Amino acid sequence: MTEPLRARGIIKRFGPREVLRGVDLDAQAGDVITILGGSGSGKSTFLRCCNLLELPDAGTISIAGTPAPLSHAGGAPRVTDQRALGALRARTAMVFQNFNLWSHMRVIDNVIAAPVHVHGTPRAAAIERAHALLAKVGMAGFADHWPRQLSGGQQQRVAIARALATDPALMLFDEPTSALDPERVREVLDLMRALAEEGRTMLVVTHEMAFAREVSTRVVHLRDGVIESSGPPAQMFGADATAAFRAFLAH
Repeated sequence: MTEPLRARGIIKRFGPREVLRGVDLDAQAGDVITILGGSGSGKSTFLRCCNLLELPDAGTISIAGTPAPLSHAGGAPRVTDQRALGALRARTAMVFQNFNLWSHMRVIDNVIAAPVHVHGTPRAAAIERAHALLAKVGMAGFADHWPRQLSGGQQQRVAIARALATDPALMLFDEPTSALDPERVREVLDLMRALAEEGRTMLVVTHEMAFAREVSTRVVHLRDGVIESSGPPAQMFGADATAAFRAFLAH
């Protein structure tokens, strides 16, 4: 079976600072990989490199067996094929910490945008699926609302429905609960647990340790731009944890 993600030797610099220093990571179908680490460790940058929202300065990325259309000839990274880039991004979906819904679009239009405009799904079919997805995430009856009319938790659930609308091979979650109050955090995490139980392949940057312990198939500790340690939750949170990961947990 084709790996949803294969990343090798990912390096990313911002000016003189090397934020990622050679990250290798594979995700198999159905993996829920939680990426933990302190501020500035490169967690969000790595997610953004996976779908080329940030272009890595070195390394290779494949999504569902398709290599990212990247060249590093001449030193600066560049996209070599915009159509191939669009196809790669169509196989991934990202859920951001601040929701990133389009404020000028109703909920239903947010959810159908990618299926209609990227995948070419007929509008009627996209709308039908969008209503089913909104019901799935507990947002039935909100299709005609504007994002400004929703709470943070409701906006995040719509964002997850939008991410599911393209049936992505890989879902990327960048601290999806960090902007929510505790009750809304629980709602969104419960929804993510349900997606994991469905077998969705997910990379999750989070500070929610209970989610990492209970839902992850693998926990990755990113430290100073490299993977310091990784393994199943029982190992990472148990007696075999590295000193660096124990120090992170204590902090």
